[in-house]
Amino acid sequence: MIPVILYASETGNAADTAHRIARAFRSHHRKISCQPMNLFPLSSLPHTNLLILVTSTHGRGDPPPTMLPLWNALLRSSLPEDILEDVHYAIFGLGDSSYERFCWAGKMLARRMEGLGANKMGEPGWGDERSPNGIEDAFLPWLQQTLDLFLPYLPSTSSSPPLPLTGLPPPIYSLRPVSVLDDVPVNLDRLSISPLPTNGHSTAAPSRVEDSVQGHGSSSSKPDDWVWATLGKNTRVTKEGWWQDVRGIEIEFEDPETMPYLPGSICSLQPQSSTEDVDAFLEMSGLEDQADIPMTIEAILEEQPLAPHLPPSSAQTTLRLLLTNHLDIRASPRKSFFEWLRRLSPDERERERLDEFIADPDEIHTYATRPSRTITETLADFRQTRIPLTHILEILPPLRRRQFSIASSWEAHPGKVQLLVALVEYKTNLKIPRKGLCSSWLNALTVGTRIPIHIAPPTLFLPPSPETPVILVGPGTGVAPMRAFTEVRARHGAAIDTAVYFGCRSMTTDCFYASEWEQYKKQGVKVEIAASRDQAEKLYVQHLIKRDKQRIREWIVDRGGSVYITGSSNAMPREVREAIAWCISAEGAGDMSEEESKVYVERMFEEKRGGEESW
Repeated sequence: MIPVILYASETGNAADTAHRIARAFRSHHRKISCQPMNLFPLSSLPHTNLLILVTSTHGRGDPPPTMLPLWNALLRSSLPEDILEDVHYAIFGLGDSSYERFCWAGKMLARRMEGLGANKMGEPGWGDERSPNGIEDAFLPWLQQTLDLFLPYLPSTSSSPPLPLTGLPPPIYSLRPVSVLDDVPVNLDRLSISPLPTNGHSTAAPSRVEDSVQGHGSSSSKPDDWVWATLGKNTRVTKEGWWQDVRGIEIEFEDPETMPYLPGSICSLQPQSSTEDVDAFLEMSGLEDQADIPMTIEAILEEQPLAPHLPPSSAQTTLRLLLTNHLDIRASPRKSFFEWLRRLSPDERERERLDEFIADPDEIHTYATRPSRTITETLADFRQTRIPLTHILEILPPLRRRQFSIASSWEAHPGKVQLLVALVEYKTNLKIPRKGLCSSWLNALTVGTRIPIHIAPPTLFLPPSPETPVILVGPGTGVAPMRAFTEVRARHGAAIDTAVYFGCRSMTTDCFYASEWEQYKKQGVKVEIAASRDQAEKLYVQHLIKRDKQRIREWIVDRGGSVYITGSSNAMPREVREAIAWCISAEGAGDMSEEESKVYVERMFEEKRGGEESW
């Protein structure tokens, strides 16, 4: 009996937590499998006797995309009520209690598991980022509870005592050099063989995006569900000299038979670490002479498959390619990274400092999170500690794909995807200049560059009838999907029943798609722009919504309209919902009490009369 950990992660925190759980079990010499929910065969779930679920929550209590296949399968009404009666499970959710639906995805999942007959082992754990020690306040006691409940059912693979927290666990992956001496074991800690060309390929770092994604000798140059496309345009859409550089990106599909995407769809890009960042990490880690040796990756443990962000075992790769395409060396280190360094450090003073980080999350926040200190910069401060190749694939976090709401519709721009991308540039509180990994990578690409992209279905859907009024609220780059929706509505004769509320700083600096909005106004679209800095008092989209209280009440209450909110996940979505509730209340233009209007708006979103997408 091998327990399975299934995780669903949006930013990587839930994945990191799941792997910490797996290491805790392995430190007690127990076998365990850890994998994303979306890669687990759903037919195996009823036969998984011991199960641990870990999930984050995003948006308004929404599950991460990788949880959706499992969640949708569990929601099928045809499932027997006892289909999971042989499953014993524990669950840990990650969230932020400042949001109304704290850990909502985990709580919904736990409720559904019990509804299908699964047996709960111990109390669920709900990790709160707002707690004094972050999720650790809930995670550590929950982990101990879970170990106490699960371990007695699991046979030990060793008679040795449990590995201490400071002990280095055996690796779970193997980096195997490809050489003519294939049958000779190699000590990866002191690997010093010379790079060997294979299949006529040079071992130098690839210069083209498609080569970098492919790696040496790979039979596939992209994941199966990705498609090739070409960068067609990269144009600045904010005024020259304005503090923020926002780019209008256009990408053209290579295959003319590409399936059309729906408005509101999501485009994923896989960024790459820069040559400078990779070289700095290699130098800091003392791995320069290992960077271009052809290797393959293999899973050492039979029960643990390769992580999905790594190349398949059939593909040759190099350390340089892994650092460029698969491992994030610019991430801000989490607690688990400092735990790894503590296991590896030979220096007493460094170990003492690392112990302080591990014991106090505030120390990590002050040292790493707040100043956006990277993994490479952290290694520069702990010079006596080196990451060995044996464990590098476990220690470094995955280089996450970046998702962008598509700003175009297929109907208006067939064969093309348009994005609105803000270049991230800032100085940390240590006065270190910093650029966003994906936006700077994308901006550095030249027009005509071939890149793989992935199109995911939308989370927001327009109402089926064009006669249903639609209110679109999207400040800043949040206007991207609103523009796509407007294109479709206008083409389907629904312009007069479409209202767009867009927010920017000034009409002259960052009013995206200004000329298009003027054209849509002529077609009947109600376009309202809140240029917050163009008058003495700041003006935001929620102010314009309140000003139009009669229209808001009529469209929402009288005509059953839908509301869509996209943009930054700060206070904006909540304040927009409050403004809408005010419009339909007796204080605004309706006849509901304050409480009734709030309940109405909440129910409206629950019934999918619109939706919210924030980042």
